[in-house]
Amino acid sequence: MKYQRGFTIVELVMTIVIMGILAAVMGPRFFDRKVFDERLFFEETVSAVRYTQKLALASGCLTQVSLGAGGYHLRRAASCTSGVFSAEVQGPDGQTPFANTEVPAGVSVSATNFPVVFDSLGRPSSAANATIGAFTFSVTAETGLVQ
Repeated sequence: MKYQRGFTIVELVMTIVIMGILAAVMGPRFFDRKVFDERLFFEETVSAVRYTQKLALASGCLTQVSLGAGGYHLRRAASCTSGVFSAEVQGPDGQTPFANTEVPAGVSVSATNFPVVFDSLGRPSSAANATIGAFTFSVTAETGLVQ
């Protein structure tokens, strides 16, 4: 007796139905840019805060990072150790100013105790917290840890 090998039409139809259901449920998650934009802006902002701290350590100047609904901006004290924060910080790739004032559409930014000023030892002026979309980071007052 010979046995036929292969799939029945019922098995093929059920496989197609299951794949269709998965595509309908999972598809929108792969094509929604908001989550990717939130994460990108969050990581970029955390990097900017850490860069501000490292710049203060390296230069010995007071360095400020401001964050709000309009994005982030880095500045140095006019006379390095005092005065208003009017000197624009040059970015690592030579761009001036080191700032991103374009928050992606649909991304919310909520910042507490910003702007933060880092001294020559990398200590912040105060503890600070920020929420960008679904992501949150904090600056610890005692150690300057950005996490």
